[in-house]
Amino acid sequence: MRSLSIIAVSLLAAACSQQPAPVPAAAAAGSPPAAPVAAAPASTPAPTPQISGEQAFATCVACHSRDAGAPQRMGPNLRGVVGRKAGSNPGFDYSPALKTSNITWDAAQLDAYLAAPAKHVPGTRMVIAVPDPARRQALIEYLSAP
Repeated sequence: MRSLSIIAVSLLAAACSQQPAPVPAAAAAGSPPAAPVAAAPASTPAPTPQISGEQAFATCVACHSRDAGAPQRMGPNLRGVVGRKAGSNPGFDYSPALKTSNITWDAAQLDAYLAAPAKHVPGTRMVIAVPDPARRQALIEYLSAP
């Protein structure tokens, strides 16, 4: 059941974080299509406009909290995560992979983990990546704040 919940939340978060592509004014008005434009490679995330850490964290709240004393959710409470050993927040059932990862969260570790959780810690239960470097940076700054 937990796996289904994780999948459902993952799909929801992924869907909520997608921005619809703008429709060119000429296409909307019914004009003939312009010459094709080369698309960016699928692996390159679209640049994120400057956002605050709180805005970036808004997609994380489906699974995580950052409030002091808040209960654990589907993911652990992230209050004080920077400087903490991975898999050590009391009261949360971490994956064996994260518990034995021997990671202490700092900006570089969080950046690598958020970019590709399963690649950075094979066997982790976190399935949502943050491919945009600017969004990751905003999240890390937000999580580093007291």
